[in-house]
Amino acid sequence: MLQLNITETERCALEELIIDIKKDWPFAKFKLFGSKAKGIADKESDLDLLILLPCFVTDEIRREIVHRVFNINLNYGTNISVIIVPEEEWAKAPLSLLPIHAFIEEEGISL
Repeated sequence: MLQLNITETERCALEELIIDIKKDWPFAKFKLFGSKAKGIADKESDLDLLILLPCFVTDEIRREIVHRVFNINLNYGTNISVIIVPEEEWAKAPLSLLPIHAFIEEEGISL
């Protein structure tokens, strides 16, 4: 994983989450964004993570991933916050027109 301004605990939690998600979606992509990615986080900052899946994201898939994130946050005492989007939809309108899209693309860090 890249050198990031995150704690060792946060790094371990992110690595575990990425490994866990890639078991079911091997081509998933991840981008860290927000204050942690910019290096301006404080002790209350969360880890903002965009998860791009290579498939349509059903409610069931979304719940499954949120449940996994919850368990990792519980186990590590972290605060990972996720946005889960199909990669295909992320690249086109209307999502590609949102301000957060430009922000993540410009300042996000691929993991």
